[in-house]
Amino acid sequence: MARRTSVTAKLAASIKAGKGLTIEEVTKADTADGIEARSVSARIRTVDDLLRHIEADMERFEIATSEATKWEGLTADKATGEPLVTELHRVHVRLRPRQGPGVREAVEAMIAGAAKSGRIGGRKAKRHKPKADGAWQILVVADTHFAKYAWNKTTGGDDYDIDHADRLVRGAGAQLLDAGDRQQPSRRTIAFLGDLFHYDTPDAKTTRGTQLERDGRLEKMIDTGSAALTHLVERSAETCQTDVVVVPGNHDETMTAWFRLLLATHFRRDDRVQIHKAYTHRQYVEHAGNLVGFAHGDKARNKLPALMALEMPDAWSRCRYREVHTGHLHKQAAKVRRVIDADGIDTVDGVVVRIAPALCPPDDWHSQEGYLGSRQAMETWFYAPGGGLAGMLVAGGGRAA
Repeated sequence: MARRTSVTAKLAASIKAGKGLTIEEVTKADTADGIEARSVSARIRTVDDLLRHIEADMERFEIATSEATKWEGLTADKATGEPLVTELHRVHVRLRPRQGPGVREAVEAMIAGAAKSGRIGGRKAKRHKPKADGAWQILVVADTHFAKYAWNKTTGGDDYDIDHADRLVRGAGAQLLDAGDRQQPSRRTIAFLGDLFHYDTPDAKTTRGTQLERDGRLEKMIDTGSAALTHLVERSAETCQTDVVVVPGNHDETMTAWFRLLLATHFRRDDRVQIHKAYTHRQYVEHAGNLVGFAHGDKARNKLPALMALEMPDAWSRCRYREVHTGHLHKQAAKVRRVIDADGIDTVDGVVVRIAPALCPPDDWHSQEGYLGSRQAMETWFYAPGGGLAGMLVAGGGRAA
Protein backbone atom coordinates (compact mmCIF):
# COMPACT_ATOMS: atom_id res chain seq x y z
CA MET A 1 0.00 0.00 0.00
CA ALA A 2 2.86 2.38 0.83
CA ARG A 3 4.44 1.73 -2.54
CA ARG A 4 1.21 2.64 -4.39
CA THR A 5 0.75 5.82 -2.29
CA SER A 6 4.26 6.88 -3.21
CA VAL A 7 3.54 6.50 -6.91
CA THR A 8 0.23 8.38 -6.63
CA ALA A 9 1.94 11.21 -4.76
CA LYS A 10 4.52 11.55 -7.49
CA LEU A 11 1.79 11.71 -10.11
CA ALA A 12 -0.07 14.41 -8.22
CA ALA A 13 3.09 16.45 -7.74
CA SER A 14 3.95 16.21 -11.42
CA ILE A 15 0.47 17.38 -12.44
CA LYS A 16 0.60 20.32 -10.02
CA ALA A 17 3.99 21.33 -11.37
CA GLY A 18 2.85 20.93 -14.96
CA LYS A 19 5.64 18.46 -15.68
CA GLY A 20 5.50 15.37 -17.85
CA LEU A 21 6.69 12.41 -15.76
CA THR A 22 7.20 8.84 -16.90
CA ILE A 23 6.36 6.63 -13.92
CA GLU A 24 8.62 3.59 -13.43
CA GLU A 25 9.54 2.06 -10.10
CA VAL A 26 11.45 -1.22 -10.12
CA THR A 27 12.88 -3.02 -7.11
CA LYS A 28 14.96 -6.19 -7.02
CA ALA A 29 16.08 -7.98 -3.87
CA ASP A 30 18.01 -11.15 -3.11
CA THR A 31 16.20 -13.32 -0.57
CA ALA A 32 17.00 -16.51 1.31
CA ASP A 33 14.89 -18.41 -1.23
CA GLY A 34 16.05 -16.67 -4.42
CA ILE A 35 15.13 -13.32 -5.99
CA GLU A 36 12.08 -11.08 -5.60
CA ALA A 37 11.32 -8.26 -8.06
CA ARG A 38 8.48 -5.72 -8.31
CA SER A 39 7.66 -2.95 -10.76
CA VAL A 40 5.06 -0.24 -11.33
CA SER A 41 5.43 1.00 -14.86
CA ALA A 42 3.74 1.94 -18.10
CA ARG A 43 6.50 0.16 -19.99
CA ILE A 44 6.95 -3.08 -18.02
CA ARG A 45 3.66 -4.85 -18.59
CA THR A 46 4.32 -8.58 -18.21
CA VAL A 47 6.37 -10.97 -16.13
CA ASP A 48 8.66 -11.55 -19.11
CA ASP A 49 9.18 -7.78 -19.42
CA LEU A 50 10.22 -7.61 -15.77
CA LEU A 51 12.55 -10.62 -16.09
CA ARG A 52 14.28 -8.99 -19.05
CA HIS A 53 14.54 -5.68 -17.20
CA ILE A 54 16.29 -7.21 -14.19
CA GLU A 55 18.35 -9.48 -16.48
CA ALA A 56 17.27 -12.62 -14.61
CA ASP A 57 19.39 -15.71 -15.30
CA MET A 58 16.68 -18.22 -16.18
CA GLU A 59 19.25 -20.98 -16.61
CA ARG A 60 19.82 -20.80 -12.85
CA PHE A 61 16.36 -19.76 -11.64
CA GLU A 62 12.72 -20.66 -12.25
CA ILE A 63 9.51 -18.80 -11.45
CA ALA A 64 8.05 -19.70 -8.06
CA THR A 65 5.15 -17.19 -8.07
CA SER A 66 4.18 -14.26 -10.27
CA GLU A 67 1.41 -11.71 -10.70
CA ALA A 68 0.68 -8.97 -13.22
CA THR A 69 -2.15 -6.41 -12.87
CA LYS A 70 -2.98 -3.07 -14.46
CA TRP A 71 -4.62 0.14 -13.26
CA GLU A 72 -5.10 3.69 -14.44
CA GLY A 73 -3.16 6.67 -13.14
CA LEU A 74 -2.91 10.39 -13.91
CA THR A 75 0.05 12.02 -15.64
CA ALA A 76 0.52 15.49 -17.08
CA ASP A 77 0.72 16.31 -20.76
CA LYS A 78 4.25 17.60 -21.43
CA ALA A 79 3.06 20.42 -23.68
CA THR A 80 -0.06 21.69 -21.94
CA GLY A 81 0.22 20.39 -18.42
CA GLU A 82 -3.28 18.96 -18.70
CA PRO A 83 -3.98 15.75 -16.77
CA LEU A 84 -3.80 12.54 -18.81
CA VAL A 85 -5.07 9.10 -17.85
CA THR A 86 -2.24 6.58 -18.24
CA GLU A 87 -2.46 2.79 -18.02
CA LEU A 88 0.05 1.50 -15.50
CA HIS A 89 1.10 -2.07 -14.78
CA ARG A 90 2.09 -3.64 -11.51
CA VAL A 91 4.20 -6.81 -11.88
CA HIS A 92 5.61 -9.06 -9.16
CA VAL A 93 7.75 -12.15 -9.57
CA ARG A 94 9.54 -14.42 -7.11
CA LEU A 95 12.32 -16.66 -8.44
CA ARG A 96 13.81 -19.75 -6.86
CA PRO A 97 16.87 -21.81 -7.85
CA ARG A 98 16.06 -24.47 -10.42
CA GLN A 99 15.28 -27.81 -8.75
CA GLY A 100 15.98 -29.97 -11.77
CA PRO A 101 15.76 -30.12 -15.56
CA GLY A 102 12.73 -28.71 -17.30
CA VAL A 103 10.82 -30.20 -20.21
CA ARG A 104 13.49 -29.28 -22.76
CA GLU A 105 16.30 -30.72 -20.65
CA ALA A 106 14.28 -33.90 -19.96
CA VAL A 107 13.71 -34.55 -23.65
CA GLU A 108 17.36 -33.85 -24.47
CA ALA A 109 18.46 -36.30 -21.76
CA MET A 110 16.11 -38.99 -23.06
CA ILE A 111 17.40 -38.59 -26.61
CA ALA A 112 21.00 -38.63 -25.38
CA GLY A 113 20.32 -41.81 -23.41
CA ALA A 114 18.72 -43.54 -26.37
CA ALA A 115 21.64 -42.52 -28.58
CA LYS A 116 23.92 -44.68 -26.43
CA SER A 117 22.32 -47.80 -27.83
CA GLY A 118 22.10 -46.71 -31.46
CA ARG A 119 22.11 -43.76 -33.83
CA ILE A 120 19.03 -41.51 -33.49
CA GLY A 121 16.65 -42.14 -36.34
CA GLY A 122 17.83 -45.69 -36.95
CA ARG A 123 18.74 -47.03 -40.36
CA LYS A 124 16.70 -48.09 -43.34
CA ALA A 125 16.92 -51.77 -42.50
CA LYS A 126 15.87 -54.81 -44.45
CA ARG A 127 12.41 -55.87 -43.35
CA HIS A 128 12.27 -59.14 -41.42
CA LYS A 129 10.54 -61.89 -43.38
CA PRO A 130 8.06 -63.51 -40.97
CA LYS A 131 7.29 -67.17 -40.76
CA ALA A 132 3.92 -67.50 -42.52
CA ASP A 133 2.30 -69.52 -39.74
CA GLY A 134 4.31 -68.00 -36.90
CA ALA A 135 2.76 -66.88 -33.65
CA TRP A 136 2.27 -63.31 -32.51
CA GLN A 137 4.65 -62.54 -29.64
CA ILE A 138 3.84 -59.85 -27.06
CA LEU A 139 6.56 -58.74 -24.66
CA VAL A 140 5.00 -57.02 -21.63
CA VAL A 141 7.20 -54.42 -19.91
CA ALA A 142 5.40 -53.08 -16.86
CA ASP A 143 6.39 -51.24 -13.68
CA THR A 144 10.16 -51.12 -14.19
CA HIS A 145 10.23 -48.07 -11.85
CA PHE A 146 13.62 -46.72 -12.87
CA ALA A 147 14.93 -44.73 -9.84
CA LYS A 148 12.95 -46.69 -7.26
CA TYR A 149 15.13 -47.39 -4.21
CA ALA A 150 15.11 -50.48 -2.02
CA TRP A 151 17.74 -51.52 0.53
CA ASN A 152 17.83 -55.09 1.77
CA LYS A 153 18.55 -54.13 5.38
CA THR A 154 15.28 -52.17 5.71
CA THR A 155 13.03 -54.16 3.36
CA GLY A 156 14.26 -57.74 3.81
CA GLY A 157 14.13 -58.16 0.01
CA ASP A 158 16.46 -57.41 -2.86
CA ASP A 159 18.38 -54.18 -3.34
CA TYR A 160 17.13 -51.95 -6.17
CA ASP A 161 18.27 -48.69 -7.74
CA ILE A 162 18.80 -47.25 -11.22
CA ASP A 163 21.73 -49.55 -12.03
CA HIS A 164 19.87 -52.65 -10.79
CA ALA A 165 16.90 -51.69 -12.96
CA ASP A 166 19.14 -51.28 -16.00
CA ARG A 167 20.67 -54.75 -15.61
CA LEU A 168 17.36 -56.47 -14.84
CA VAL A 169 15.39 -54.92 -17.69
CA ARG A 170 18.10 -55.58 -20.27
CA GLY A 171 18.74 -59.09 -18.97
CA ALA A 172 15.13 -60.25 -18.70
CA GLY A 173 14.25 -58.61 -22.01
CA ALA A 174 17.13 -60.34 -23.79
CA GLN A 175 16.10 -63.74 -22.41
CA LEU A 176 12.53 -63.37 -23.62
CA LEU A 177 13.44 -61.96 -27.02
CA ASP A 178 16.00 -64.74 -27.58
CA ALA A 179 13.39 -67.32 -26.63
CA GLY A 180 10.88 -65.65 -28.91
CA ASP A 181 13.27 -65.77 -31.87
CA ARG A 182 13.43 -69.55 -31.55
CA GLN A 183 9.66 -69.58 -32.13
CA GLN A 184 10.06 -67.53 -35.34
CA PRO A 185 7.13 -65.20 -34.62
CA SER A 186 5.35 -63.55 -37.52
CA ARG A 187 5.00 -60.35 -35.55
CA ARG A 188 6.17 -58.95 -32.23
CA THR A 189 4.57 -56.29 -30.04
CA ILE A 190 6.35 -54.63 -27.12
CA ALA A 191 3.83 -53.24 -24.66
CA PHE A 192 5.14 -50.62 -22.21
CA LEU A 193 2.44 -50.52 -19.54
CA GLY A 194 3.40 -47.49 -17.48
CA ASP A 195 5.37 -46.74 -14.32
CA LEU A 196 8.51 -47.19 -16.38
CA PHE A 197 9.96 -44.24 -14.44
CA HIS A 198 9.47 -44.06 -10.68
CA TYR A 199 8.58 -40.38 -10.46
CA ASP A 200 7.38 -37.56 -12.70
CA THR A 201 8.69 -34.26 -11.28
CA PRO A 202 12.11 -32.81 -10.38
CA ASP A 203 11.26 -33.01 -6.67
CA ALA A 204 10.55 -36.76 -6.92
CA LYS A 205 6.77 -36.81 -6.86
CA THR A 206 4.38 -38.95 -8.87
CA THR A 207 2.05 -37.42 -11.44
CA ARG A 208 -0.57 -36.81 -8.72
CA GLY A 209 1.95 -35.39 -6.25
CA THR A 210 2.85 -38.30 -3.96
CA GLN A 211 6.33 -37.79 -2.48
CA LEU A 212 8.63 -40.79 -2.97
CA GLU A 213 11.90 -42.15 -1.72
CA ARG A 214 14.16 -42.66 -4.70
CA ASP A 215 17.60 -43.16 -6.13
CA GLY A 216 17.81 -39.42 -6.38
CA ARG A 217 19.38 -38.52 -9.72
CA LEU A 218 16.63 -37.46 -12.11
CA GLU A 219 18.99 -37.05 -15.05
CA LYS A 220 20.35 -40.57 -14.56
CA MET A 221 16.81 -41.97 -14.27
CA ILE A 222 15.94 -40.45 -17.65
CA ASP A 223 19.25 -41.27 -19.28
CA THR A 224 19.59 -44.87 -18.11
CA GLY A 225 15.90 -45.77 -18.25
CA SER A 226 15.23 -44.48 -21.75
CA ALA A 227 18.39 -46.16 -23.08
CA ALA A 228 17.51 -49.56 -21.58
CA LEU A 229 13.89 -49.49 -22.74
CA THR A 230 14.79 -48.27 -26.23
CA HIS A 231 17.37 -51.04 -26.44
CA LEU A 232 14.61 -53.64 -26.08
CA VAL A 233 12.90 -52.26 -29.19
CA GLU A 234 16.17 -52.16 -31.13
CA ARG A 235 16.99 -55.72 -30.14
CA SER A 236 13.51 -56.91 -31.17
CA ALA A 237 13.68 -55.17 -34.54
CA GLU A 238 16.90 -57.02 -35.41
CA THR A 239 14.95 -60.27 -35.85
CA CYS A 240 11.25 -59.44 -36.16
CA GLN A 241 8.90 -56.75 -37.39
CA THR A 242 8.03 -54.89 -34.19
CA ASP A 243 5.29 -52.55 -33.12
CA VAL A 244 5.29 -50.66 -29.83
CA VAL A 245 2.43 -49.64 -27.54
CA VAL A 246 2.97 -47.15 -24.70
CA VAL A 247 0.34 -46.40 -22.04
CA PRO A 248 0.87 -44.04 -19.08
CA GLY A 249 1.19 -45.13 -15.47
CA ASN A 250 0.09 -43.40 -12.31
CA HIS A 251 3.71 -42.59 -11.37
CA ASP A 252 4.96 -41.24 -14.72
CA GLU A 253 2.23 -39.83 -16.95
CA THR A 254 4.43 -36.94 -18.13
CA MET A 255 7.58 -39.03 -18.51
CA THR A 256 5.63 -41.64 -20.47
CA ALA A 257 4.42 -39.00 -22.94
CA TRP A 258 7.97 -37.87 -23.59
CA PHE A 259 9.23 -41.46 -23.83
CA ARG A 260 6.65 -42.14 -26.55
CA LEU A 261 7.90 -39.04 -28.40
CA LEU A 262 11.47 -40.24 -27.98
CA LEU A 263 10.63 -43.62 -29.52
CA ALA A 264 8.84 -41.98 -32.45
CA THR A 265 11.90 -39.77 -33.07
CA HIS A 266 14.43 -42.54 -32.58
CA PHE A 267 12.75 -44.96 -35.01
CA ARG A 268 11.32 -42.45 -37.48
CA ARG A 269 13.41 -43.83 -40.38
CA ASP A 270 13.36 -47.47 -39.34
CA ASP A 271 10.73 -49.41 -41.28
CA ARG A 272 11.13 -52.42 -38.99
CA VAL A 273 9.43 -50.55 -36.13
CA GLN A 274 6.00 -48.98 -35.79
CA ILE A 275 5.24 -46.79 -32.76
CA HIS A 276 1.52 -46.57 -31.97
CA LYS A 277 0.68 -42.88 -31.74
CA ALA A 278 -2.41 -43.16 -29.57
CA TYR A 279 -2.33 -41.20 -26.31
CA THR A 280 -5.22 -42.96 -24.59
CA HIS A 281 -4.96 -44.84 -21.29
CA ARG A 282 -6.33 -47.96 -23.02
CA GLN A 283 -5.00 -49.17 -26.36
CA TYR A 284 -5.71 -52.21 -28.52
CA VAL A 285 -3.96 -54.31 -31.15
CA GLU A 286 -5.67 -56.83 -33.42
CA HIS A 287 -3.78 -59.59 -35.19
CA ALA A 288 -4.73 -62.92 -36.78
CA GLY A 289 -7.97 -63.48 -34.88
CA ASN A 290 -6.64 -62.12 -31.58
CA LEU A 291 -7.67 -58.83 -29.95
CA VAL A 292 -5.40 -57.70 -27.11
CA GLY A 293 -5.85 -54.59 -25.00
CA PHE A 294 -3.27 -52.77 -22.89
CA ALA A 295 -3.74 -50.55 -19.82
CA HIS A 296 -1.72 -49.69 -16.74
CA GLY A 297 -4.44 -51.09 -14.49
CA ASP A 298 -4.99 -48.25 -12.05
CA LYS A 299 -8.14 -46.94 -13.76
CA ALA A 300 -11.41 -48.67 -14.72
CA ARG A 301 -9.93 -51.98 -13.63
CA ASN A 302 -13.29 -53.74 -13.29
CA LYS A 303 -14.62 -52.36 -16.57
CA LEU A 304 -11.86 -53.40 -18.96
CA PRO A 305 -13.74 -56.23 -20.74
CA ALA A 306 -16.85 -54.10 -21.24
CA LEU A 307 -14.74 -51.15 -22.39
CA MET A 308 -12.98 -53.34 -24.96
CA ALA A 309 -16.33 -54.29 -26.46
CA LEU A 310 -17.47 -50.66 -26.42
CA GLU A 311 -14.27 -49.15 -27.82
CA MET A 312 -13.43 -51.88 -30.36
CA PRO A 313 -16.80 -53.28 -31.53
CA ASP A 314 -15.70 -54.26 -35.05
CA ALA A 315 -12.49 -55.98 -33.90
CA TRP A 316 -14.44 -57.64 -31.07
CA SER A 317 -16.77 -59.26 -33.58
CA ARG A 318 -13.90 -60.36 -35.84
CA CYS A 319 -11.70 -61.93 -33.16
CA ARG A 320 -12.49 -65.18 -31.41
CA TYR A 321 -9.89 -64.62 -28.69
CA ARG A 322 -9.57 -61.52 -26.49
CA GLU A 323 -7.23 -60.51 -23.67
CA VAL A 324 -6.24 -57.40 -21.74
CA HIS A 325 -2.79 -56.95 -20.20
CA THR A 326 -2.32 -54.65 -17.20
CA GLY A 327 0.35 -53.93 -14.59
CA HIS A 328 0.21 -51.63 -11.54
CA LEU A 329 -0.28 -54.27 -8.84
CA HIS A 330 3.22 -55.79 -9.16
CA LYS A 331 1.93 -59.33 -9.08
CA GLN A 332 1.38 -62.14 -11.53
CA ALA A 333 -2.32 -62.94 -11.93
CA ALA A 334 -5.22 -63.45 -14.29
CA LYS A 335 -8.58 -62.01 -13.33
CA VAL A 336 -11.39 -64.41 -14.22
CA ARG A 337 -15.06 -65.01 -13.75
CA ARG A 338 -15.92 -68.69 -13.73
CA VAL A 339 -17.04 -68.90 -17.34
CA ILE A 340 -15.25 -71.63 -19.28
CA ASP A 341 -15.16 -71.39 -23.05
CA ALA A 342 -14.89 -74.30 -25.51
CA ASP A 343 -11.11 -74.40 -25.10
CA GLY A 344 -11.33 -74.55 -21.31
CA ILE A 345 -10.10 -70.98 -20.76
CA ASP A 346 -11.43 -68.85 -17.91
CA THR A 347 -12.74 -65.49 -19.06
CA VAL A 348 -14.40 -62.32 -17.76
CA ASP A 349 -17.24 -61.47 -20.14
CA GLY A 350 -15.33 -63.09 -22.96
CA VAL A 351 -11.98 -61.48 -22.05
CA VAL A 352 -8.98 -62.79 -20.11
CA VAL A 353 -7.58 -59.95 -17.97
CA ARG A 354 -3.94 -60.49 -17.00
CA ILE A 355 -1.83 -58.64 -14.43
CA ALA A 356 1.88 -58.50 -15.20
CA PRO A 357 4.50 -58.89 -12.47
CA ALA A 358 7.19 -56.29 -11.85
CA LEU A 359 10.95 -56.76 -11.90
CA CYS A 360 11.45 -54.41 -8.95
CA PRO A 361 11.34 -55.62 -5.32
CA PRO A 362 9.31 -53.92 -2.55
CA ASP A 363 10.65 -50.63 -1.23
CA ASP A 364 10.31 -49.51 2.41
CA TRP A 365 6.65 -48.50 2.10
CA HIS A 366 5.54 -51.72 0.40
CA SER A 367 7.55 -53.80 2.86
CA GLN A 368 6.09 -52.03 5.90
CA GLU A 369 2.55 -52.37 4.53
CA GLY A 370 3.08 -56.09 3.93
CA TYR A 371 2.91 -56.12 0.13
CA LEU A 372 5.36 -59.00 -0.17
CA GLY A 373 5.78 -62.34 -1.87
CA SER A 374 5.18 -61.37 -5.50
CA ARG A 375 7.50 -62.85 -8.07
CA GLN A 376 9.98 -60.42 -9.64
CA ALA A 377 9.70 -61.16 -13.33
CA MET A 378 8.97 -60.11 -16.91
CA GLU A 379 6.63 -62.07 -19.20
CA THR A 380 6.13 -62.71 -22.88
CA TRP A 381 3.04 -64.26 -24.50
CA PHE A 382 2.42 -66.07 -27.79
CA TYR A 383 -0.90 -66.08 -29.69
CA ALA A 384 -1.78 -68.54 -32.43
CA PRO A 385 -2.91 -67.52 -35.93
CA GLY A 386 -6.68 -67.77 -36.02
CA GLY A 387 -6.97 -66.86 -32.35
CA GLY A 388 -5.96 -68.36 -29.03
CA LEU A 389 -3.14 -68.47 -26.52
CA ALA A 390 -0.22 -70.58 -27.75
CA GLY A 391 2.17 -70.21 -24.82
CA MET A 392 4.05 -67.92 -22.47
CA LEU A 393 7.51 -67.54 -20.96
CA VAL A 394 8.77 -65.87 -17.78
CA ALA A 395 12.18 -64.37 -17.09
CA GLY A 396 12.97 -63.89 -13.41
CA GLY A 397 14.47 -60.70 -12.09
CA GLY A 398 15.50 -61.88 -8.66
CA ARG A 399 14.17 -63.72 -5.64
CA ALA A 400 10.77 -62.81 -4.32
CA ALA A 401 10.84 -60.68 -1.21
